[in-house]
Amino acid sequence: VATGVPQITQADLASLSEKGYVVIDNFLPRDLVDDLREDILNLRRGGAFKEAKIGQDSTNELNTNIRVAETCFLGRNRPELLKLGEKSIRDRSGGLYDILDNLCDSLSDLSMKDSATPLDRSLNELLYAYYPEGGFYRRHRDAIPNSASVLRKYSLLLYLNRDGWSPDKDAGQLRMHLDGGGDECPPGVQPNFIDVDPLGGTLVLFKSEAIPHEVLNTMSERFALVGWFNRPVSAADIANLGEGGNLVQVGMMAVALALVTVGVTTILGQ
Repeated sequence: VATGVPQITQADLASLSEKGYVVIDNFLPRDLVDDLREDILNLRRGGAFKEAKIGQDSTNELNTNIRVAETCFLGRNRPELLKLGEKSIRDRSGGLYDILDNLCDSLSDLSMKDSATPLDRSLNELLYAYYPEGGFYRRHRDAIPNSASVLRKYSLLLYLNRDGWSPDKDAGQLRMHLDGGGDECPPGVQPNFIDVDPLGGTLVLFKSEAIPHEVLNTMSERFALVGWFNRPVSAADIANLGEGGNLVQVGMMAVALALVTVGVTTILGQ
């Protein structure tokens, strides 16, 4: 582990395992938060961001009634990012990618302990998310049965907002729903949720299949890193996806199963 790289504690991993989520304040130091936010602004100026879509696989589409945001997919050695600069805060020793690799290793150990399934670092999905004033993302799930997103094991949110973010004036909270429903609260069930203020440096992790969530309307520019740590593809995944009949999805899953590195973002077409 690189010296000074932020680490998740065993207590936080235990909380994630038991409750299905964990919120870690001040996971990143303020100077790194500020550097990463500036990285987002530089990438936006360079045209690397696109309007964010919703949906899985062939249903992926732009819908501003559900989501108003911009995203930029990340990863080591992505050509479109290298064109905008090769020595970013993401790539340096002890930088963003090193931090996330270390986090992935810790979560992989947890996944092995809980379900005897490791994570596959080559299938990680990482992106910057930028919400303009008035942006939002309505209630949704990250892992949908019978789609490529079923590989998502743990979801990651790392907030990069400026110092002094006000929950009242700036808003934009993450709302995690604990009512046992999917994209909606089940009929007859009382709403049950917790709100997390998107304060710079805060890390949120949750089990992708278990926690529906949303981004409440933001009243200021809102910056975050979003990601999913994924398990390997199995033969059962291909069989289940095959029931849906989309041969492109099935073929991409088969390629991944054959140990060719294919990011799930490629499979999803997002």
